[in-house]
Amino acid sequence: MSHHHPNHRRASRPVAIALAAALVLLVAACNGTGPGGGGGGSGTGTLDVAVTGLPTGTAADVAVTGPAGFVAALAGSTTLTGRTVGTYAVAARPVDALVPIGATYDPVVPSQSATVVVDATTDVNVEYDLHECVAYDPSDAGGDLSGSWSASGSAGEVTRNITVPADPGGGYVTVRLQSQTGVRPLLDVQVLPVVSGSIFTEATDPALNPDPTLLEMVFEVAPGRQYQLLMRAAAAATGVTFPQGYTASWSFTSRVDCYEPNDTLETAKAIPMQNPISASFIAGYRDSNSIPALSVPTLDFYRFELHEPSAVRITLSDVADTVRPRLTLYTDGGATLGSGALAPTAGASAVYESAGSLAAGWYRVRVDTQQSPAAFSREAHVSRSNEEVPPHFLQDYTLVVETLD
Repeated sequence: MSHHHPNHRRASRPVAIALAAALVLLVAACNGTGPGGGGGGSGTGTLDVAVTGLPTGTAADVAVTGPAGFVAALAGSTTLTGRTVGTYAVAARPVDALVPIGATYDPVVPSQSATVVVDATTDVNVEYDLHECVAYDPSDAGGDLSGSWSASGSAGEVTRNITVPADPGGGYVTVRLQSQTGVRPLLDVQVLPVVSGSIFTEATDPALNPDPTLLEMVFEVAPGRQYQLLMRAAAAATGVTFPQGYTASWSFTSRVDCYEPNDTLETAKAIPMQNPISASFIAGYRDSNSIPALSVPTLDFYRFELHEPSAVRITLSDVADTVRPRLTLYTDGGATLGSGALAPTAGASAVYESAGSLAAGWYRVRVDTQQSPAAFSREAHVSRSNEEVPPHFLQDYTLVVETLD
């Protein structure tokens, strides 16, 4: 005969109720209507949105959407109480910076989601970084330089001065000089005021030029700079008489680089963490007749802010095959951190990783071309037979700074 405890039947009722409640929660979760479900559910919670990285007086641009048609526009840190449980989308957009004019503060993570649960607070951090990319429209410039030579050689040479637009990223000038049959042209280019040497001096050579009457060349130019073009009949065949007419023209191609001028540590431009930026190597400018490798005009500097301690990875990619890039990291005060990173070959990426966690604060990074003269020359490029413009004149590189912790 079996014996039953007197409270056994009364004790089984709470257990059955608990099991039933658990089953209801399980079904609700599977239907996406319980806590954390995208459609919202019973009960409310709190969504705490913290906005960081913006200076006092600069309003954020954050939109929060969620269950039951909830929509909110936030200009700063806000605590949203009494919110229906479920998933909320938090989207941040760039906002204009007061200084410098044209720069923005960009969200590090433009879009993220957060789940509100019953009787709890869910935290979301919207972090902004200064982005000193000041956009501008490219300028057009150029014109006709045609004329005539009164004699062969220096006695008949013609000089013309050109002034390029003041686009911050500089660009390049293409010059085309065409003589009459039997005359070989010469072109000399110098930065004004004239100093020793020249950017370029060359006459056509019948052994090298399919058309010895045509000379084309390209050279980098600095914003707003003036250059002298000297054109000459270098030699003439027997029987050619003077004066001799020639046709010549020049055109400016702007290389838009919204981070220029940033050729020194002091002029480094702020970029946002985690987000790739694009810039141009041509912004080294042709500001003098002779520019050695790794001189100031061949460098680009950027700065970034760590809001909390972290290791970082810096990647420089998408470079032209005439460039072997190198990265160097500095403290905000200019002290070098580590030995930098040099790409293994021309055209390859350079990747720098910090040896350990870096303290919160500002840092600066240098981008340079560390080229060998054979692989990459900042001298003028001569087009003898419709050769292409040098790749580094045309191709932007990509730079991104990421946290690793």
